[in-house]
Amino acid sequence: MTAGSDAVPPHQHAAAVPNTAMPPDDPATHPAPSQDDEETALLRWEGLPADATVLVPSLGPTPMRVPDNAWAMLVLAVDILGEVDPDTAGQVALFAGSWLADQPPADLHEGDLVIRPLPPEQDLGRPDDNHVADVEVLLAYRGRWMPIGRWAGVDERWPWTLAPTVAAAMRLYIDAAETLSREAVLTSERPGSSPLRWAGTVLSDLMSADLVTYGEELVWERCAGEVRHTARLRIDGTFLLADGERVFATPSAAATALSGKHHHGWSAWRRTSDGRFLADLRAELRARRER
Repeated sequence: MTAGSDAVPPHQHAAAVPNTAMPPDDPATHPAPSQDDEETALLRWEGLPADATVLVPSLGPTPMRVPDNAWAMLVLAVDILGEVDPDTAGQVALFAGSWLADQPPADLHEGDLVIRPLPPEQDLGRPDDNHVADVEVLLAYRGRWMPIGRWAGVDERWPWTLAPTVAAAMRLYIDAAETLSREAVLTSERPGSSPLRWAGTVLSDLMSADLVTYGEELVWERCAGEVRHTARLRIDGTFLLADGERVFATPSAAATALSGKHHHGWSAWRRTSDGRFLADLRAELRARRER
């Protein structure tokens, strides 16, 4: 909202009321926000980390190479519009990520997707042309970074080209994880089985390392802090949402269900007690293992 103006009312002679202010509809009166301001506002609205990079909507140059100090871009959020409006169905509304400094162990990043824009393998006759790239997508799955696909010779529109495939891969992994979780629950209910822990997940590893505890509250703030989601960790390492009914096997599944967009939950949820993100706690677990 802008402050009121002392501009001369319509049809009044300017000399009657001295005024040096420009009319309120003059663009110089309301300078456009900078690119950084726009991106910061969008990140806060979507509940994304401050260091995230927005690929769609395009707020700056599309990265055509992995930076020298990075390995890949971790996908944080993808939103493909549905079929409510036929004119916009299938359009990419959001695509964002953050650069990873090095290649992390896949077992700690189970379910994460990364994208890597690289120099084209095929000789295009333009060795200095940075407007074309080969872009590969990898998924951390069962202890390995598995290739999902590679797009050769794509231009700056590559985020729009890749987004539907990335969103589909995120959805397939979440669905598979939820199915496995339900099967584990059914198995634990059989006589002689242990109901205490759905083993083999990163969340259960964090609990075993006492980096998070059973019953601990987690929070995710979206819409510039206007929407606040909470959840609690169950003893089996799953997420119980504040409604007391919905349970999810992974942080990403919980965040995706709440937002209606494909979200990387590790960069969304943080501990209420000290504000530490699950991604930071996962990094601490990695550091402990590498000592």
